[in-house]
Amino acid sequence: MIRLVSAARFAAILAAFAAAPALAQDSPASSVPPELQGMIGDWNLEQEDVALPKCAITFTEDQAIGGWAAVIPEPCPAPYPVAAALAAWNVDPEDGSVLLLDAERHVTLRLFEDEDGLYDTDPAVVPRFYLTVPYDEDGAGGEADAD
Repeated sequence: MIRLVSAARFAAILAAFAAAPALAQDSPASSVPPELQGMIGDWNLEQEDVALPKCAITFTEDQAIGGWAAVIPEPCPAPYPVAAALAAWNVDPEDGSVLLLDAERHVTLRLFEDEDGLYDTDPAVVPRFYLTVPYDEDGAGGEADAD
């Protein structure tokens, strides 16, 4: 009897493992192209004066009008755009700039990649914003390492 129960348990475990790939295939694949997967996650919008407040923003892989949803966890102080104006993110295929869009596909911010690999708004536009990686508690982050 013990051997029969053990064999039945083993068969159930084996069946669960066999079903795992089929279950994994049922989950939807990300609609974010592989070359943009590194953009998914937490970012900060900052101003040139780092003493000024930052604006936290999360780029998700959830589809939204104009691209993928951008989430603003808490309201950002002026002069940052209001959360409704930062509803989605995308990348312009023509010039590689990061686009932050409102819910009607209007471009709120266009951030261009500079020579350091960072993204910032046009220097002629004031105030100027920078898209940075948040700093960890240990001080790591802020810039993408070239390693």
